[in-house]
Amino acid sequence: MRIEGAGACFDSRIYEIDADVAWNIIMLSINEMGVTVDDVDEKSRLIRFHNQKKLMQIAVQPVDDESVQIIMDSQRERLQIYTWKKETKEVNLFFELFDSKLREYRAFILCPSCKAKVSSMVKFCPECGEKLK
Repeated sequence: MRIEGAGACFDSRIYEIDADVAWNIIMLSINEMGVTVDDVDEKSRLIRFHNQKKLMQIAVQPVDDESVQIIMDSQRERLQIYTWKKETKEVNLFFELFDSKLREYRAFILCPSCKAKVSSMVKFCPECGEKLK
């Protein structure tokens, strides 16, 4: 669900992924956005950060054992009541990075024996020969 207006954008999406994995992917995505992190609450899975123009925050909420809801809120320091300009740039960038990293995460696994990054479709590690699930 996306809500836009008054110099802000709020987006909420549900993903079938473990909450800890989602949190790690979020942290990787934020690091690539070129923002300054202001506050990280790992217990509540809430992070606040900013760039030159926007204040942003992301929260992860478990939906069930296999799904999470990721909520991102981005707003200017001062709301702009009379504007038609879309304020979705940062939200779009975050979700593009997150989705890309999630696809990569699902496509690869780490070999439990040698820690090599291998395709999730293989039955044996090409580096050490370990049988994979």
